[in-house]
Amino acid sequence: MNEKLITIKTFYYDSETMLYEPRFKDADIYYFLKDQKTVSADPVVSNAIGGIKLQVKEQDLEAAKAILKEIDDNRVESTFGKEVKFKGKNYIGTLKVCPKCGEEETYEEQLSFWKGFFSPQKHYCKVCETEW
Repeated sequence: MNEKLITIKTFYYDSETMLYEPRFKDADIYYFLKDQKTVSADPVVSNAIGGIKLQVKEQDLEAAKAILKEIDDNRVESTFGKEVKFKGKNYIGTLKVCPKCGEEETYEEQLSFWKGFFSPQKHYCKVCETEW
């Protein structure tokens, strides 16, 4: 069984592979995570060795690419830590829930040390544009 394995995705942390492994198992696609044990044992070397390589058989390439596309298309990006500008003020993404609409796409005003020390921090919801 000397079938050629093709690298279709690279991960830099072992935890990233957890999203993909069950999908390949469910689809009954043979896969191999090259260098997974090395990166698990010493994550610092991940960049030096090119990370963990997700490899599949050449005959499963199209099915594997379809699974990758499906997973990547369904990812939800977090706004945590992202910066936005609203009414001339700088805000940074938080994990707080908007009290008006219940959405999690909320931001808190970035204040200088002294201004933050003496005035309350304002929050902003990008969905309903509420400031509180």
